Amino acid sequence: MAVWSSRGGGPDELGTAYANQGQEHIAEGASHAAYNSFPATSGPHVAAPQPWGVFGDEIAEEKLVHNLEHGGIVIQYNPSLYEGSLDPLIALQAKYPNKTVVAPNSRLTTAFALTAWKRLYTLDTLDEVNMTAFIDRYKNKAPERMPD
Repeated sequence: MAVWSSRGGGPDELGTAYANQGQEHIAEGASHAAYNSFPATSGPHVAAPQPWGVFGDEIAEEKLVHNLEHGGIVIQYNPSLYEGSLDPLIALQAKYPNKTVVAPNSRLTTAFALTAWKRLYTLDTLDEVNMTAFIDRYKNKAPERMPD
């Protein structure tokens, strides 16, 4: 299910826009104000981003937000809601090797969530066309754009 922006976006904008919560670096494990979206789309984060790639373990939001700050896209899936092959996600990450992180997140209430800086797109089913469109549209749209 595609979610169109309810905050001023049009049909060309996948997902929902969220207000910027800043770029403050915090110590690992430090407390901070709650994020305004789940998964997080901006806000306090640890100094070291997650390496780009596909991971089998869940990753702290405070780490993933740093990837978003660098113009990256985080693709998360709930293993209990998506039991299909990870091959399409692995292929998607390989298409954008220096801009994407793929990881499970058991707290998602949808099968998939894609995040970019200040943007969240959730899906109930695997939709490679719209996932690719989201990545193409929102990668590198962040405060600290890093080379692809």
